[in-house]
Amino acid sequence: MVRTYCIVAILVVAAAIAGFFAWPRSAPVAADAGAVVVRPADAAPTPAPVPMVEPAAPAPQPRSAVETAILASMEDPRAELRDVVVRRDAPQIACGEKRTARDPVFRRFVWLGHLKMLATDDGTKDFANIAAVCREGQPVP
Repeated sequence: MVRTYCIVAILVVAAAIAGFFAWPRSAPVAADAGAVVVRPADAAPTPAPVPMVEPAAPAPQPRSAVETAILASMEDPRAELRDVVVRRDAPQIACGEKRTARDPVFRRFVWLGHLKMLATDDGTKDFANIAAVCREGQPVP
């Protein structure tokens, strides 16, 4: 009798195991609206490296004949001018600001082309007298 119970128990266990593997799988349950579903992320393709293009240097502004003459009188290849104004009634007089390699700060200047003179603002009263010729209608020295 014990032997029969053992055989029956073995058959029940074998049937349970066979039923477990043979049982059809159920369809996946639709996720609830508020449920969080975790899915593995697809690996994004790595972008190809894009060559960096350096911006081109801005094109130099064309210089007037007066600015070219002023720069030539300074004999400094790194000199720069800005806000150059030429008197309409006396085109040989120009005023503006300049910067040189030795003096990196823009300083006011007066250029008297007919006298071949370039005066730079040194903060004195004498420069103020010279700078007065920049105003239209002032007598030309």
